[in-house]
Amino acid sequence: MTPDFKEYLQNCDIHGYLTALHREADRGDVGSLHILLYLAIIDSEVEDAVDYSNLLIDAEDEYTVDVLWPLLYQAIQETNKELGVCDDDRKYQRVLGENFRTAYAFAEAAYRKDHPDFQPLSKLFGKHEIIMQRAYCDHVGKQPMPIYREVEPHDCVPQQTKDYWRSLYRRSDCSANQQSIYNDAISYAQEGDPYAMFIVGYLLRHGIRTQHDFPRVTILQANIDAAYPWLKAAADAGIAEACWETAAILFIYEKDDPANETLGWQYIEKGAAQDDLDCLETLFKHYEGKDDRKARIYLERIAAQRSTHEYKLKLAHWLETGRGGDKDEKRAFELVEYVWKHSSCSPYDSSCEDSTDMLCRYLNDGIGCERDYQRACRIRRDFNAEEERMWELLTK
Repeated sequence: MTPDFKEYLQNCDIHGYLTALHREADRGDVGSLHILLYLAIIDSEVEDAVDYSNLLIDAEDEYTVDVLWPLLYQAIQETNKELGVCDDDRKYQRVLGENFRTAYAFAEAAYRKDHPDFQPLSKLFGKHEIIMQRAYCDHVGKQPMPIYREVEPHDCVPQQTKDYWRSLYRRSDCSANQQSIYNDAISYAQEGDPYAMFIVGYLLRHGIRTQHDFPRVTILQANIDAAYPWLKAAADAGIAEACWETAAILFIYEKDDPANETLGWQYIEKGAAQDDLDCLETLFKHYEGKDDRKARIYLERIAAQRSTHEYKLKLAHWLETGRGGDKDEKRAFELVEYVWKHSSCSPYDSSCEDSTDMLCRYLNDGIGCERDYQRACRIRRDFNAEEERMWELLTK
C-alpha cells in the first residue's frame, strides 16, 4: 500500500515516509515506485530513475510503458546525441536530468488529456517539494545537485523553514551527508535560527561522520562543551528536541556542580510539555517501578504518538494487568490490534511478532474480546507465511 505523504508530514517524519516508500516499493507497490521515480527525476538521480522505470515496466504499468518510458528513452537518445562521448559524469547527469524533467512534464500533460482523473505527482508535495528534494538525496546517501530549484530556507515561510530543518535532523544519525547538513545549518544558527542552532549542537555533540566508506570515518570528533551553548540556546528558544540533548549534557556536568542535575530535569520537563518522545521516555523510565501511577501517565502520552508501537504494546500490558491504574482489557485489545495492523513483518521491527503473539493470546483467552480460535489460527498462519517470504527476500 502506498504510504500517505500527508500523514507522515503531520508528524514531521519525512525520513519515515521515504523508508516506507522503499519498503513498499520492494514489495512491488506501483504507487511507491512512481513516487520514488519522481523524486529521482527532480533530483537528477538518473540511474535511480532508470531503475525505477524498469521496475514499473516489469510490473506492466500502463502509464510507464505507453507514455513515460518512450519519452525518457527519447531524452536519453537526445542527451547522447547532444554530448557525444562525454567523460564528465557529473555534466552528463545534469544534462540528462534536465531532459528527464522535461520528458516527465510532457508525459504528465499527455496522459492527463485522455485521463481527466489522473493525479499528477508533480502536485503531490506542493510547497514541500524543496524539502523532499533535499530529503531524497540525504536518504539515499548522495550529495544533492541544486540545479533544479535554488531555494534557501530563509526564502520559505516559517513552517516550511521548520519542516526543512527538521527533515535534515531526522536523517542526521544515518545520513552520509552529515557534513553537508552541518554546512547548511551553521550560517543560519549564527544568525539565531533556533532549529538550525539545534542541528549544529546535535552534530557537535555526537560528532560528524561519513559512511561513504566502511567503516565510517569520523571527520569531526564529538565535543559536548562546544555543543552545549547551541543546544541550550535552542532549548531556551522552545525547540523540544533540544531539551533532551541539553539535559543529557547537564547530567554529565553534574559531577562538577550538583545543581546541573536539577537544571537538567527542568529541561526534560520542558521537552515533555511539548510531547518530545525522548523526554517522555526519560520520565517514564525514571518513575517506572518507583511510582507506577506517574509512569503510566507518561506511558499514555508516549503511546499516543503514531510510531511508538513498542510502547503501545507495553501500555496494553499495563491496561490488561491494571498496573499503575484501572484495568481496561477492551482498550488493551484495541491497542494490540492497532499495532498488529500497522506494523511490518521486518527483521528490524519486533512489534509485528510481539503484537501477533499478544493478539492471538487475547483471541484465544477472550481478553477484551470474544474468544475466536479460528481468527487466532488465521493470524498465526498468515504471520508465519509472511515471515518466510521476508526471509526468502533477504537471503536471495
